[in-house]
Amino acid sequence: MFNLIIILLATLNSEPRDSNNYRIAKYIIDHLQTLEDCTLSDLAKHCFVANSSISRFCREIGFKDFNELKIQLIRFQMESKQATNKFHYQTMLGRSLVDSYLTSVIENLTYMVTPDMESRINQLAEDIERYEKVAAFGYMHSENAALSLQYDLQTSRKIIYTSLRFADQVDYLSHVSESDLIIIFSDMATYFQRVFARVKPFKDTLHKPKIYMVTGNEHSALEYVDTYIRYHSRHDYASHPYPLMVIASLISLAYASRCEMNVNF
Repeated sequence: MFNLIIILLATLNSEPRDSNNYRIAKYIIDHLQTLEDCTLSDLAKHCFVANSSISRFCREIGFKDFNELKIQLIRFQMESKQATNKFHYQTMLGRSLVDSYLTSVIENLTYMVTPDMESRINQLAEDIERYEKVAAFGYMHSENAALSLQYDLQTSRKIIYTSLRFADQVDYLSHVSESDLIIIFSDMATYFQRVFARVKPFKDTLHKPKIYMVTGNEHSALEYVDTYIRYHSRHDYASHPYPLMVIASLISLAYASRCEMNVNF
């Protein structure tokens, strides 16, 4: 359901404010509930751009054409009416908002640990050291974990790739091989369903990248994911994206520890 809004927000976060793509994405977000009958020419006039700019924008955010964008706009309007309240979390009766929310966050962080979490984090740290080409991706809140990992690993002199821009993530994943290590942060393990909505990814199993997925989905079993780093989650507003951020920090700590060991030897 939230594919469209995530793509549009990612465009706002990565495009210059004076660019056509920013202007178009901003207008669509501001008028999501009123664009059902909007034509390509109508949208171009409202955004003060040429029709060709709208067509180019659609392709750059991952759609074939304007008609596919319209389908997503209609779907968003239909499904948003059925959406549950995203701000739901386990409240504490009789406590203030701050006390109740922070207590719920802390409880979720305590609850998140799984038996094999540390061993798999250490395994990933070893692979980050072995692979020259490493990339980390996530959607919206989850991408913050990828950005945090990128920043912390460079402190240990390991440079990895990530991008806020959805189209850049898709492009990168479309050109990977067995020499790549990919780390995906995805609370519900739906990242690849969103990125490759119409096709099955990594059909060539002999030349696919090595993939780790950090997720709170305890049942996901995608055949092309090599290793899951799972955590327990209530999947409410007090539990996301904090476990992903914690695990990103733990990966950085494990990698830094390996670097220190190598220096001592």
